[in-house]
Amino acid sequence: MKFLKRLFSKKEHLIECPRCLGKGCVDDNDIKRLGQELRWKTGRCAYCTGTGKVASDMINKVAVDEAYLTTNLTSIERKRFIHGHPDAIERSEIAEMQIQQAITEIRQLHFIKKLDAEQIAELYLISEVGFGDKRYNIEKAKMIAYINKVIAAEDKE
Repeated sequence: MKFLKRLFSKKEHLIECPRCLGKGCVDDNDIKRLGQELRWKTGRCAYCTGTGKVASDMINKVAVDEAYLTTNLTSIERKRFIHGHPDAIERSEIAEMQIQQAITEIRQLHFIKKLDAEQIAELYLISEVGFGDKRYNIEKAKMIAYINKVIAAEDKE
């Protein structure tokens, strides 16, 4: 079925991906340009699925800087979201609230409770003791890096 879709699709309706600018991957410059510093990380572009091209009507369906449209979505959820399915839209709103809540919480823990990034990371990872030492340390390092980005972003504001 995908083969037939590709065979009969009109190539002239494809445009350069406005998220990754046709590279197929989102880099730090794209993330900054789209104001998603605390929401995205570098990697394959979820807007064009790494192809560098999108259907021209995609821009009308999903904002280029839509934080929910990431590579973590299943293909079914991606399609539902792009086509405006109410449940997918609701999940995107919940995800945005959760991200914003985490950012606010990190800022409060650091600036009000005076915890450093490592202490905050340990609070978030306390339930993850089943990881094993190596995986726990990897996750903790990622968490500390993110917390430091949140703190630095607050300092700039």
